[in-house]
Amino acid sequence: MTPEEHTAETKKARKDLDVTLQFIKLMSGEAVRGTARDPQQTRRSRERSIAITKLQESIMWLGMDLKDIGVNPNPYPQSYNPDSPVIEPTADGLNL
Repeated sequence: MTPEEHTAETKKARKDLDVTLQFIKLMSGEAVRGTARDPQQTRRSRERSIAITKLQESIMWLGMDLKDIGVNPNPYPQSYNPDSPVIEPTADGLNL
């Protein structure tokens, strides 16, 4: 597989994980962009919170894998500049 194919595959995996993350957040009663859910139909638990954290970590680690592949430039060019007030949007349009 070429680096470009690995990049595309990894980005797809990140987007798929983000869809799952948003679903679990919604089922747990967490705020999900522009949605509301009846509190009677939600379930909050330590286990769900951990699952949400682990999905977020998975997305982050796949982002580190993208960095390692090295095909794309850094999507956060100001991230290492402590004097910059710029906060870049999340790469790939993920909601996290």
